Amino acid sequence: MFHLEVRQGRLLEARVHSLTTLEDARAYTADLVRITGTSSEPLVLCADHRRVRIYSQVVSDELASLFGKMNSRLERVVVIVSRSNATLALQLERIVREAHNPMRHVYYDVPPAIEFLRGSLGPAEVARATVFLNEPL
Repeated sequence: MFHLEVRQGRLLEARVHSLTTLEDARAYTADLVRITGTSSEPLVLCADHRRVRIYSQVVSDELASLFGKMNSRLERVVVIVSRSNATLALQLERIVREAHNPMRHVYYDVPPAIEFLRGSLGPAEVARATVFLNEPL
């Protein structure tokens, strides 16, 4: 379904394969809240949604609520989505927009996503984010 992990510094890696039910979305929310709650400073989220097909309305709404709640716990957020998945891209753009935070962005390509992360991460964290986003799908 999904995997969340901090492997380097403040970089929180999220690889989402599917969130099909409200319970799935709530489990994702709970894990994200738990992980960010263990850090003494805001984390930087790099969320790869390229494997997701589409979210149901209830899941999309839960994620939008989550993003708003996480504004103080996440300094910067990159959400990456496949350019060929226009419907999911629109959903994720809405979710990010509803967070009302200019430090949240949706990207379709790795290089601009990495460039945005550079504003909050050190060299080792940027290197790890680059590896994470370039892993085979």
